[in-house]
Amino acid sequence: MREPGPSRLATAGYAVLFVVCVVVSVGLLAVGAVVLVADNAPGFAAALAGAAAEGDSWARGVLAATPPSEPLGQAAMDYSFSLLNLVIAAMLLASRVQGWPIRLLVIAMVASAAAFNLQVHPGGIALQTATALPVAGLRHVLLGVACAAFLLALLLFPPGRILRPGSALRKILISLAVSALLLVTERAGLVPQTVGGALFFGFLVPLVVLASLPRRWIHHGITMEQRSQTRVLFTVLAAVVAVAAVLGVVTLLAWRLGWLPVSTLVDPTAQRSDGTGEPTALLFWFARFASAAIAAAVLVATRRTGLWTAEQVLSVGLATTVVVALVGGGFVVIEAMGGALISVDVLGGFLTVTVLVTTLEALSFLSVHGRAERLVDRVLYGTRPAPYSVLAGIAALSRSKPRDGPNLARVAEAVARGLGAMTCRLTVARPGLRDRIYSWAEPGTDPDIEDVLEVPVYHGEERIGSIAVDRGAVVGLYAQRRQLLMDIADSLGVVMQASRAGVELERQLRAVLAHAEDIAVSRRKAVSEMDSERRRIERDLHDGAQHRLVSLRLTLGLAEHQVATAQYDQARDRLDQIAEQIESAEEVLAATARGVSSPLLSERGLVAALELELSGAIPPVVLDVGGLDVDRRFPAQVEAAVYFCCLESVNNASKHAPGAAVAVHLATIGDKLCFSVRDDGPGFDLAAGPHSPGRGLRNVQARMAAVGGRIEMLSRPGAGTAVEGLVPLPADSSRPSGPRRFGRGEGDRPFPTELPVEPDTYPVTRADSR
Repeated sequence: MREPGPSRLATAGYAVLFVVCVVVSVGLLAVGAVVLVADNAPGFAAALAGAAAEGDSWARGVLAATPPSEPLGQAAMDYSFSLLNLVIAAMLLASRVQGWPIRLLVIAMVASAAAFNLQVHPGGIALQTATALPVAGLRHVLLGVACAAFLLALLLFPPGRILRPGSALRKILISLAVSALLLVTERAGLVPQTVGGALFFGFLVPLVVLASLPRRWIHHGITMEQRSQTRVLFTVLAAVVAVAAVLGVVTLLAWRLGWLPVSTLVDPTAQRSDGTGEPTALLFWFARFASAAIAAAVLVATRRTGLWTAEQVLSVGLATTVVVALVGGGFVVIEAMGGALISVDVLGGFLTVTVLVTTLEALSFLSVHGRAERLVDRVLYGTRPAPYSVLAGIAALSRSKPRDGPNLARVAEAVARGLGAMTCRLTVARPGLRDRIYSWAEPGTDPDIEDVLEVPVYHGEERIGSIAVDRGAVVGLYAQRRQLLMDIADSLGVVMQASRAGVELERQLRAVLAHAEDIAVSRRKAVSEMDSERRRIERDLHDGAQHRLVSLRLTLGLAEHQVATAQYDQARDRLDQIAEQIESAEEVLAATARGVSSPLLSERGLVAALELELSGAIPPVVLDVGGLDVDRRFPAQVEAAVYFCCLESVNNASKHAPGAAVAVHLATIGDKLCFSVRDDGPGFDLAAGPHSPGRGLRNVQARMAAVGGRIEMLSRPGAGTAVEGLVPLPADSSRPSGPRRFGRGEGDRPFPTELPVEPDTYPVTRADSR
């Protein structure tokens, strides 16, 4: 979810405001620096006095502004913080993330560099004296712009979230009201500039922003990145409030106890009658530092690289800051109260009070540190289950009944809820197969996010999977969070192994059932085909051979009668008729048995049998043996498979493409016996729909499969049909007969190379549809 980009009008207005702030801030800082030099360099001041005597208005203005100028050391620190603000503004401007919070923060840093610089006040006086224009109030304009932009930027942070119009308007009004209050009080002289800066950056801004960060943003941000950004901002603001509170107490004690040399600050905007400075040095310099620190924290939070590390470091830093604030502030308060209330004569001097306070702080340090860590962890990350309860809950879910495998989806949810994660992903590795993933995510969270912390899961020495959670689940003050995730990974090793074994058994069971179904279908088909072949042979014997044998028996009986009645001439003619009937019966029986075996093939071999079988075909069939010797023999199973495949293909061509020219090619290529049967008939479209092979070709396919060969069909409408096949040959039968190319043209590749589907070639299928 990203905020919509700014309109052209908003972009133009922002650019104008940015340029004005840069020009005014840098100009006031430069004029204030000139006044500072004139106040601390007598030679330069004398030159300015001479120029002023000659009527130079700029020299007169600089000299008029030197009385309220800062001391040199204080001004050096002041300008250092202003330079730091400008550097951070440049870094924010160069940042890749340019949402409205970043844009407003750039304006705030540029404007605050001059608005909270004490030397700018003399610079404004010099500028107004030199130009006779009411420009001394430019600092107050910058102050209002800086305060409003700074507060509004933090109220709109983190960038990228969509705000409702009412919520955005409310934040703008809050920023304007707080800034106007500070501006009015300072203009009315109620508070000096140092006090205003300390109050604004040390208390008002952190408290207002902290109050606007609901718990749902700290614990359940829209995205994990925005949740971490909010935690980073919360951590820095909370640390600022803690330190500012302690420094406020120390400042109050310093003012009451007279520690003025340590805590006073020369404020050119304050008019004190006694000539002393303001006792707000600690608070003011810390406020200047806090403004830069908050902006730097926002800059770090907008960068994805190192965001989680920054969150963890700052959370530890917040706990440390709380401890230091409590222990250090307590030390100062107790020592001051002890020195003021307890008589030195009773305890033997001020050193005794210090020793007692130090001992008391040392005894309470560990207790304070532990409580501070627990408090910060609970505020930032909420109440988390104890490690034992998390592991116990996962162990309870991991138990499964003998009939059920472990429910890893529920385990992923339990891990996420136990760690306070927004998403959890369990990956079970399966060698040779796709990994199986079980994931859980909070509603509205993408379960496939990439910014996660992944820990491998082992079973023995084997890596069987991994567990991944969002980084926000393991960040915090305690290193046990990361160790807890590793302990969970160790406990899930057996569970994932059981799940993987169950999945593998389930997969093998499905494969066995599918294979068993294939075997059952194959057996039913084989039984059906065998039964059909038996009925065909029975029909052929009944309709052909049986009729001829019965006729032969009658003729034999008639010849016997003629011999018995001495009709020898008629009996001789009858014997000739018997011979013809026997020959006819033999031909019928040979034709019946042709689909089962071929005596001609057994006696003459493949080449010769094909030549004799195809020699009388009508129309004539062209046989090209590619240089094969007529007497060349191959294994009996190979010869039978190729022989019957060629005959069946020729019969198919005669049946489906009557009158078409048919050509049979036979050759050996390498260690394979290759053949093809082509016709120039009408052909058909293999891709037009499913085609079921006929019984004859199914028998041929079975024969080819039995000898390790394969058969393929190529056809296209208007381009004829081709059946091509190959059979591997044993080593002693693989003498090549010379190169032989199968195809329609000179450029075709030799079979069995896969043929491309191009306009001048055939598409390929694994089954003959005819």
